[in-house]
Amino acid sequence: MKHFLILSLLLLVAKSGYSQAVFDTLNYDSGDVYIGQVENGMPNGSGKMTWGYGASYEGQWKNSYQHGKGKMIWPSGDTYYGEWIYGVQNGKGVMDWSNGDHYEGTFKDGLLDGKGTLKFANGVVKKGKWKENNFVQ
Repeated sequence: MKHFLILSLLLLVAKSGYSQAVFDTLNYDSGDVYIGQVENGMPNGSGKMTWGYGASYEGQWKNSYQHGKGKMIWPSGDTYYGEWIYGVQNGKGVMDWSNGDHYEGTFKDGLLDGKGTLKFANGVVKKGKWKENNFVQ
């Protein structure tokens, strides 16, 4: 019985060690570079991706997708900080556009959806409920 218990513990430790994320750098043929935790050859955990076209994301990853909390900066200067689910803004977040517009609220499938406040650069404020980027009340 002792041998079985010891063998079981060794297998458990070996298995958990194999799947643990390690810090690494991934260089892609496209010019994209990821620096951070890697598991099973993919971004998993915390890290930063810089895409060859100029965008960057720093935050949590799951199976190569932004997943959890993180900040995305696009080449235009637009930024988003908030929750992500498999590479798409979902949940609470803050979006700042390079034209000066600012939104704080909820997102669904990358769109303003739910309660939020959009402050336009010209001073106009829309506060209330949004549905698929449209102000509804």
